[in-house]
Amino acid sequence: MQPSPAHSPAVLRCSALLALTLVAGGAWAQDSVSRNANGGNGLPGDALSPWSGTLQRSNFVVDLAPFTTSWGTPLGLGPIAKSGRTNNNTRFTAFNGASSISQTTRTGVTPPSASYLFWNQPTGGIHPTDNVPALNQSLSPSGDVSLLGVGFMDYDEIIVSNASVFVNQIVGALIAFEPANPARLYVTRVVAAHNNGLSQTDRSQFGYGGVDAHGNVSFRADSFGSAGTASSLLQGDNIFRVRLADRTSTINLIDNTGASQAASTDWLVQRSTLTHNTPAALPADIAGRPFTVGADFLGNFLAETSPGALTPTVTHRPGTLDHRGGPTLTGLAIFPGSSATGAMLTRATGSPTKTNALSLFGLSAAGSVTTARTLPLPPTLTDACDAFAWPLGGGDFRHYDSQVTFRGGSGQAATTLDRDGRAIAAAVLYNGTIPGTDNPYNAIAAVRFNPAVVGSPPQWTIVAWVNPVAMTGKDILGDFGADGVPNTGDAGEGDGVVDATDAPIGRLASLTEGPTGFVGPSISAPTFDSAGNIYFISAVSLRKQVGPVIEDKHTIALVRGVYNPLTFCYSLDLVAEVGQQFAGLNSARNYRISALNLADSDSISTASLWASSASQSPWNNSDTSGLDQTDPRHLGGLVLSARIVYDVNQDGLFEDPTALAGNADSEDEAYNVILYIGNITPADGGEPCYADYNQDGGVDGQDVEAFFLDWESGDSAADVNQDGGVDGQDVEFFFLQWEAGGC
Repeated sequence: MQPSPAHSPAVLRCSALLALTLVAGGAWAQDSVSRNANGGNGLPGDALSPWSGTLQRSNFVVDLAPFTTSWGTPLGLGPIAKSGRTNNNTRFTAFNGASSISQTTRTGVTPPSASYLFWNQPTGGIHPTDNVPALNQSLSPSGDVSLLGVGFMDYDEIIVSNASVFVNQIVGALIAFEPANPARLYVTRVVAAHNNGLSQTDRSQFGYGGVDAHGNVSFRADSFGSAGTASSLLQGDNIFRVRLADRTSTINLIDNTGASQAASTDWLVQRSTLTHNTPAALPADIAGRPFTVGADFLGNFLAETSPGALTPTVTHRPGTLDHRGGPTLTGLAIFPGSSATGAMLTRATGSPTKTNALSLFGLSAAGSVTTARTLPLPPTLTDACDAFAWPLGGGDFRHYDSQVTFRGGSGQAATTLDRDGRAIAAAVLYNGTIPGTDNPYNAIAAVRFNPAVVGSPPQWTIVAWVNPVAMTGKDILGDFGADGVPNTGDAGEGDGVVDATDAPIGRLASLTEGPTGFVGPSISAPTFDSAGNIYFISAVSLRKQVGPVIEDKHTIALVRGVYNPLTFCYSLDLVAEVGQQFAGLNSARNYRISALNLADSDSISTASLWASSASQSPWNNSDTSGLDQTDPRHLGGLVLSARIVYDVNQDGLFEDPTALAGNADSEDEAYNVILYIGNITPADGGEPCYADYNQDGGVDGQDVEAFFLDWESGDSAADVNQDGGVDGQDVEFFFLQWEAGGC
């Protein structure tokens, strides 16, 4: 069965082009700017062609810029990959589809590569002609490393011999770090699969699925809407897995004969007449081998219980009529006797038309369902923080509509285990009074229970909510003082405590309130960290000072719901927002987040946040039992799509020359990227090395320059004393560290 026209590549390409301001990218070079060889505006930049044989595999360093959330939690952020250059003339990069991170971390392993390219000056980078190779040097980890996997999809529309070709690539990366220096990532990027060759028409279409920490990348494929010859078009529904360790320098073309590099590729579902969702991965360090799972439109969960073959079962959803969306897998053993846990949206018995339940199920290391439990929605839902009753209005769980089945991302339902041993699951609700897949009336509902006791009573709460009718949403909190505005120096700002003296810094908002031009949805799928905190993307209204006036600014942001295990209340912390500036520690140029992905023209964006966007394992598999609920080490790593603009000419304007009605003569460069956000506190619990501010391995004048660029712009990365404000105390703190000559 082929996708309906509503899910076709034509619809997705229309959504992508209409959603340029909200769609971000995926795969290739990283924190770098080009040498601008054409001498004009920033085009074409230094993103890489996906068809370059020598660049199917690349190894490079990405240093994370330090910043703090509105609650003062220190984290690091960096662009670990740019989307590929598929169209040289009109934009810097292709677009990005779904992405995810591995659900486990491998520790004490040999680095994937013996050496990695490193640069810390403008124009250094991987591109053989658009960067300056002489500025690069080789770095190697000092010993064993910890390892995560990341995967994502690229797409673009190009013209080949007067035919419209919708280009896809699946890309994987292994992210290594030394626990003593977690702000430095050693990235091995591998192009896993292609749907066309250079200057050729497309033979297949992809939907991104999942990845594990061994670099096994799983994805869905068909050929709906492809322009290739009839004999080459991939037939039916298919699921492939590519083993990154076995990929070579030749492209891996997927068509009706399978994969052109069959030695690295497993063809798990072949030309099926059933419709399949995008797959997920059971970690190979749990299963003992590469292991893919999935779901089909007959209500089956599919597990690779025998190598190379997916076995169907319905035991994952007891007491239900059907499921919706794709599976989410976590490496946590939530149920006794299990090795991992899955979650899906389901339709409980008695409700044939509403997706009104969450089904959680334990999996053995062999992939069989060991235990399963279905949790139907209660008739009413209340926010435990303020007793606000969010009106369900006959609505249900969603985010499985439109292109999501066929393109991803992976996982509408998230689950984890809190530090008291309770299971928590969460997903997004649509209020039933507004129809359509672009419904902006959303909330995140969460449920918890004791998995060790069969039939233990579930407890429900609302994590986050918006109401587009009343133009209201849940408050976002921060250490910004009595006026709720950063950098005004009022009472209570930066005192290190978020309490009643701090006014809300803003609220969640409906997407219809902002300038995006789209209706909704307003809130992405949720993802958990290891302590039960929830991350999600949302439309927001934030209090900002513009000149002498305090205004409410509508934008898109990444938000953390901080979990209170005593009350089952989630209080909201602002993590990152559109318009925020960061120091490019390798490019030596600041960049600004110009877009985060939330919605496309008719539904949730494929490139938004999903349940598999964060790892539910603690950073470096650390023991975090004694840490504060907000500690950054609860987060094993998070990836999200974004569009960033580099201030190449350092005029402070961040002008994208490809933006509609923008400055076409600007020298700045704009890329669609995958951002990594994670802990930068070393394994010994010490502070990050602020003296080496640009993280180039030395303490010198370049660190002073990088610090003052951030400090003068008010960037939160310059809050080196971590008191919640960027002020003179940070200058004093920085120079004490810098003059000491190291850490």
